Amino acid sequence: MPVSDQARSGHSQPAGQGHERGVHLVGPTTEYGATGIRCSSVSPRLTEWLPEVLAQLREVTIETVQAQRSDTNAFRASTSILDETLPEWNSIEDTWDDATAEAVEYTQALTELALTDGDAPTNSQYHKQRHQSLNETVEAVGTGRGAVNAGLGALAKGPVAFHREFDPSPRAITLVLDGPTWTDLTDRRTGVRALAAIAVLADGFDVRVVASPVVQRELARRYSRWSEIHLGLTHSRDRFPSLGHHGSDERDAVGDATQSVWESLTELASAPGKRRLLGNLMPGQGRSYRDLKQDQAIDIEAGTVSRYVLDLEARGLVSVDRRGQRNTVRLSDRGATAVNQYLDSEYDLVHPDQRRLDEGLTDTPHDSTSTVSPRREATVGKPTMAIDDWLASTGTPDGDAAFVQWLDSPDETLRSESLHRRFTIPARGSGITLVDDPVTAFDDGRVTYLSHHHDETLAVVEWGGALATLGRLAAVLLSEQALNKILTPSRVGHEFSAIHDGAFDTAAGRTLRRGHQVGWFSADEEQYAQWRTRIEQVRNELLARLADRRGSTDTAARAALFEDLHGLIATATHLYHAAGVDLTITLRVPDTATVAGTERCRNELCEFLQHTVPKQSVYGIHSGYRLLFESRPAKLKRRLPTDVDDGDTLELTASWVIAGPTITELQSAITKTLEQTSQMLRDSVADGTEQVPTLTIPVRDGTTYAAIRDVVETVAATTDTTWTARTRQRLVRLLLRSCGRRDAPGHASPYDAAESLLRACHSEPSPTVEAVERAAASLPATRFRPDLPPTATKMYATLCRASQPLGRTEIIDRADISASSYDRRLDIVQAIPRVRPCSVSGYRRWRVLPDATAVPGASTDVSLPWWLSWPTAVSRLLPKIGHHPRRWRRLLDCHPPNPIIPPRDCRSTRLSARSGISTPGQRQRGRSRTPWPRGVTRTTADCRLVPTPHPAQMPRRQGGPR
Repeated sequence: MPVSDQARSGHSQPAGQGHERGVHLVGPTTEYGATGIRCSSVSPRLTEWLPEVLAQLREVTIETVQAQRSDTNAFRASTSILDETLPEWNSIEDTWDDATAEAVEYTQALTELALTDGDAPTNSQYHKQRHQSLNETVEAVGTGRGAVNAGLGALAKGPVAFHREFDPSPRAITLVLDGPTWTDLTDRRTGVRALAAIAVLADGFDVRVVASPVVQRELARRYSRWSEIHLGLTHSRDRFPSLGHHGSDERDAVGDATQSVWESLTELASAPGKRRLLGNLMPGQGRSYRDLKQDQAIDIEAGTVSRYVLDLEARGLVSVDRRGQRNTVRLSDRGATAVNQYLDSEYDLVHPDQRRLDEGLTDTPHDSTSTVSPRREATVGKPTMAIDDWLASTGTPDGDAAFVQWLDSPDETLRSESLHRRFTIPARGSGITLVDDPVTAFDDGRVTYLSHHHDETLAVVEWGGALATLGRLAAVLLSEQALNKILTPSRVGHEFSAIHDGAFDTAAGRTLRRGHQVGWFSADEEQYAQWRTRIEQVRNELLARLADRRGSTDTAARAALFEDLHGLIATATHLYHAAGVDLTITLRVPDTATVAGTERCRNELCEFLQHTVPKQSVYGIHSGYRLLFESRPAKLKRRLPTDVDDGDTLELTASWVIAGPTITELQSAITKTLEQTSQMLRDSVADGTEQVPTLTIPVRDGTTYAAIRDVVETVAATTDTTWTARTRQRLVRLLLRSCGRRDAPGHASPYDAAESLLRACHSEPSPTVEAVERAAASLPATRFRPDLPPTATKMYATLCRASQPLGRTEIIDRADISASSYDRRLDIVQAIPRVRPCSVSGYRRWRVLPDATAVPGASTDVSLPWWLSWPTAVSRLLPKIGHHPRRWRRLLDCHPPNPIIPPRDCRSTRLSARSGISTPGQRQRGRSRTPWPRGVTRTTADCRLVPTPHPAQMPRRQGGPR
């Protein structure tokens, strides 16, 4: 038999010299044994090559079983094998997970093939089908297509564990990577899964990877962490990797530490309760025993919490602070490593080699200080998936998705905390902020998102009509997730004694009941456990009524449901306020065209805000709604006395952000509706008999120059950057142009602005303006540089993200455009001030210059006003365009003037606002503009309701300076 046929047949490989378990990179000309398992054309799709490897491995494994076991009884043989490969497989303390079940079935099928299948008659139809079924079981383990669709855990517990246990010398598996499929791969997660499978195989075999230099560079670029650990591709760029691992003493020390953590966790394989308890602890945040007992996500008996904590403490995974009145449990460094690397979302153990792929895959380390390495472009390298598109993929709650979901990050370049900030930063203080953003409708509008970081909670809800939206708000604010992680006993107190940091004059229950006017909170519910049971019952009852009343014509029943839902939401927001949690509610309105263009829909949204937002007002510990609007005598009698001074104002318990494609067009309608709230005041307040504080509900535009400046200032304060005042001003102007709107020059999406800044801060501590632009260029093409045509946007974004000059072919490939589009839009791209041609090896290339190295006399700042950058662009294009009128017309269509409001106009606007002057906005030539609302400065003694526009929303002079 030829050598190649022997390699493919999968026969046993002799125990030779130089075999070592792990992943080894070998070249096409490297001398190594030809025997063993060989799989050609290994693509990133796991299911295309792993079954072939398992099919070749089947005969090898059968021979090993026959050599190891003399017993002809397949059941007894499989039992003895499992006792060695999976010692805990027959434990009665815990049920099997999917990986264990599939590994057990694989072992049983394998032993039956080895010991009894050969003796079966070959002419029997039953035995033919049985033989085929056994082969399919053996070849499908770990591929996701097995008996229970288990993943790589079944591969690790099945064939890998078997050969690691019974092979004295590891067998060789040669994998030849298919170059085109790896270099053209668009879905990075597909490659991650394939590399994870290779890492799992390396735990029991000598896995030899054959890859061309092009594929090696692609692996080092896209999966640098995996390549560094297993192939040594990024450890030393000057040396060609040879057979064997590359590593340093430091990495070995880190590996020993992580291996120690893994060994501690493997002993918890049969203790799911301990794993759930460990997974529900957060780094840097302690939780009391009481919280852990009440957390339904942990779901363990109260009496076992202390015992489980002591066991985890003995393993070094948690630390317990016993100095206070209540013991507080925190994750140790080992515990944080365990949670981040070795526990999945279902609190199941994940093999360490498989889990390594989840963290830091794209971090490219620099070599020694004597070498010059290109900048890390992996974090902002390729266009990312639009956050809003990812958010809209909610899943189907009728299937396996939940109605309330945690807001997690879709990629590693934007952590969950940064994603939380992306949505909370645009909330410009108390009141309502309108954000023009092309939001995508949820797959299922009933789904809501919840996020909590650093005493700040975010709730994301989609508009579905007034009644449905109220139900969604109540469901997310009082969801199981919120009660388990936010409104916990340690935050509010077992008897609510921790509200307002314990600073209140009366008992906690009376303060909540008669001050905050918290509903469904009698004296019997002043214990946390009783209150939670009661509030969950009320929540479920109202949601059930909502399902029955939607579309109902029973106006009385709908009115009663409106009242109860308003009361439940006010109860929730007042509890968040009393617990010291800042609440931001984001209301997404995907179809703003219908809402703005239909009077009924517009009135429904405006009236929803008119009746909902004022109810979330508070004056100290007093409900603002009871102070201003409540007229029922029985309710008014159940209030704590208040002492109001002149000039006192109410504050809102929640900040509201309303996002939609053109939601700012409703600013005047919402402001006008809120002005009419004064008609709802109680008679004694309206006639001036009762003194009350003033309620101000500003309706702000979150897309203006001032709003983007606030975004920059907030990011600078929260990330400890060292930006100077001039740098911050340049960032504002850059973001206005990079994240602006084509139909509204001088305005930009604060979401895209915050995301660009946060991605840049994630890549380096204090990013430059150019780094922020690179991060903005990683946004989807529809959200970057709207002043350019779409093809030109892709070309310019590709140049911004590139670390080296690019030629025509590279730009076309990376930007995914046609050659004709490139030729048609090249003049527009090269007219951008910082885009410069250069020569590399005699070929023409293009690059984007840093601001500091731009040529003298050119307008180097892409964010300069149009009256400065426009002449330079025209002068550079004049030799190419000539005086042809059609070309000039096309140039003007592609480069509309983009006026940026100078700072002095903003200052004059603020002076105008302070002086009480408000003029309607001027109509700009070429497009219609909704006039700014007139300033409302009525401060009558009866209502004192002053919904005054923000200074940034006051009218400004259009165009440049004269």
